[in-house]
Amino acid sequence: MDISTVYPAGPAQVPDNLTRPNASYKRHVWLAMLGLTFFMLAYFALLGCFAWITWASASALHEGRDDVIRSIVILPCAAILTLFMAKSLFAVKRAGNTDGMEVTEQEQPALFSLIYRLADEIGAPRPHRVFLTPDVNAAVSYDLSLLNLFFPSKKNLIIGLGLVNVLSLGEMKAVLAHEFGHFAQRSMMVGRWVYIAHQIIGHMVATRDWLDKLVKFIGSIDLRIAWFGWLLSIVIWSIRAVVDTLFSLVVMAERALSREMEFNADLVAVSVTGSDALVNALHKLQAADHAWQTALNVAERESRNGQRIADLFSAQRVAMEAMRHVLDDQSYGATPLAPTDTNPAEHRVFSEQSARPPQMWATHPANRDREDNAKRIYVAAPIEERSAWTLFNEPAQVRSSISQSFYNAEKRDEMEVIAAKDAVMKRFAFASLAPKYLGNYLGRAPLRNFSSMDELLSCGEIAATPQASIAQLYPSSLKDLLKQERDLDIEIATLEGLRSGQLKPSGGVIRHRGEELKKEQIPTAISELKVERSTLAEQLKQHDASCRRAYLQAAEQLDQGWYSYLLSLNKLLHCTSHLAAVAHNEQALLTNTWLVITADKQIGFFEKRRMIRVAKQVEAVLREVASTLQTLRPTASTLEKLGIDRWKEQIPQFNLLNVSEKNWADWCPAASQEISNIAGLLDYISDVTLEEIIEAEQTLHHAIIDADVLLTDAPASASTPEDYLTLLPGNEHVLQQKLDLWNRFQLAQGLLPTLSRLLIAGGIVGGTILFGLLYKP
Repeated sequence: MDISTVYPAGPAQVPDNLTRPNASYKRHVWLAMLGLTFFMLAYFALLGCFAWITWASASALHEGRDDVIRSIVILPCAAILTLFMAKSLFAVKRAGNTDGMEVTEQEQPALFSLIYRLADEIGAPRPHRVFLTPDVNAAVSYDLSLLNLFFPSKKNLIIGLGLVNVLSLGEMKAVLAHEFGHFAQRSMMVGRWVYIAHQIIGHMVATRDWLDKLVKFIGSIDLRIAWFGWLLSIVIWSIRAVVDTLFSLVVMAERALSREMEFNADLVAVSVTGSDALVNALHKLQAADHAWQTALNVAERESRNGQRIADLFSAQRVAMEAMRHVLDDQSYGATPLAPTDTNPAEHRVFSEQSARPPQMWATHPANRDREDNAKRIYVAAPIEERSAWTLFNEPAQVRSSISQSFYNAEKRDEMEVIAAKDAVMKRFAFASLAPKYLGNYLGRAPLRNFSSMDELLSCGEIAATPQASIAQLYPSSLKDLLKQERDLDIEIATLEGLRSGQLKPSGGVIRHRGEELKKEQIPTAISELKVERSTLAEQLKQHDASCRRAYLQAAEQLDQGWYSYLLSLNKLLHCTSHLAAVAHNEQALLTNTWLVITADKQIGFFEKRRMIRVAKQVEAVLREVASTLQTLRPTASTLEKLGIDRWKEQIPQFNLLNVSEKNWADWCPAASQEISNIAGLLDYISDVTLEEIIEAEQTLHHAIIDADVLLTDAPASASTPEDYLTLLPGNEHVLQQKLDLWNRFQLAQGLLPTLSRLLIAGGIVGGTILFGLLYKP
């Protein structure tokens, strides 16, 4: 294939200094280099001290100097510490191997022609190897070893077909150009060195191997020898603490540099594809991530039935199209269109409070920041709209080969092949996901915001007639409210992840709605967002009440048992939604407490008492939930779907023995599994009941609008108890986000615990070295 037919044209004019590193970039490079250099010098100095003490003690012992006993004590200690420091240097693993399928230039000439021409245009080295994976991803990987501290590592290119599947040729060029932008960065060697150092430190701090077992064994034998093991374990803990703390400073400097590197790599992409192509790709990738996960979930579900999807990427496309249908939003996962009357340089696809970056760029700057950077100096260029699959020979065969890797090779050929569209549409074949509902029931529990059925029946608005009440439901403005709700949920989840440390800000800088945010300001920002979301939730709550009441009004007018039936379904949905929330809430508390008390790998007396106290609390609540579950009676349709004909005998029970000081360690994981079973059943009943409500409302809608529609008698009603546990959103357990002072000291979390650990550990290490160096046999 002639490369000129598949190589997208670039910008006509590009500013000369567009990709030149700025002052901030250069400053962060120097800071990262200085930090890493200081750390490595300190590491090797520490290793050298222990090695010299080992040699000096061995020499003294060999030459028969005075105080042989002291030399006998010092020699094994110093030797073990030297070995402890040295062995981590050889723990670096080769990271370039991937689970993907390697392709060659002979197999995919057009793809390699574009890759080579793009690398040459950017001035980057060509990739050593190219791998295809099924993910929504494009990345650089390295073949790493200790030698790569001194010699350049070979770079491999990973191309995810889940990415290829959704991008145009021009957008694909922009994504690859971003990756090649990293290839061309001289500062990338800093990242390589930090990565290697990180593996060394990670092995030292986290790995517990034969040497730790040896020290532990020494500490468990006769008291006359055990003190030697205790002493060694304290010194080894101190070395780990000092090294871990010092390296955290290196990581902070490298993150700041990483942010600058990402912005620079984006500008490299802009220089060869213009300012819009990469932004368009970013816009598509959020939807691509969701659609790919949906495709995998569908494939896993069908595989349990002995069926497989031959082309998972077709399933991804079907899932994206289905989501457009559900949300009634044709822009979902599609190329964003700029208004014709807006200056392209000023137009923004992403708002300042847009969702976090897609999975492949989860550690990168926020989408809005990247768009501002790409359009700060606007570069116009046409975007080649042909599919990125144009680059591949026999793309259907490539998709099929990668898709097969999802299934067990021994069972794959025995499985029945089903069409991707048929499999995926089962996931979306629900009345509640019809476009007219604008996504109102997608991932939402519409009755969770009501404390009781009485509150539901007193909220919302209905008109004088059912026809008028129904006509005012699901207005077009609902779509915007639901999008705002989803965006706010993502914002809150992102900030909560940053507060807890589960998410790390790119470059160490937290940006929220266009402003930098200090970590201590996060709780305030979350509180403000929750107030904003509460106001929005109230609007949606009123609409949800109007929907339920409008159809109850219609059912009351039509009668034939429909009012009792529909009211019973609403009661069942309210009950099961709240009970499921209660169960999930108790499981979260149990899991959170377990993780907190085991964070430092040791469980103290008071931690044990706390765990038992929480377990008893969870036990009491779950026994009440299980008891209430026994008194429910879903509809015949739901029971048929569940395959249950003896409700009380077949549903999950909570029959564990009472938690006690003797069984708590085994009770907690067993209880978590029991809770999962109960919550899973309640979630399923809620989903099925919501679907029954929507189907019943549709039946009533046709009957109340069209007098010629013959309405049959309603099915038998469901049954729920009068009283049951409820849990309104926002009233969940406040889970512990910060460890207690001792655990934070152990794990160096927070400034004061980190400094305290560094001083104590540094004193122990310094004292150990000083004793070894000053001792003269």
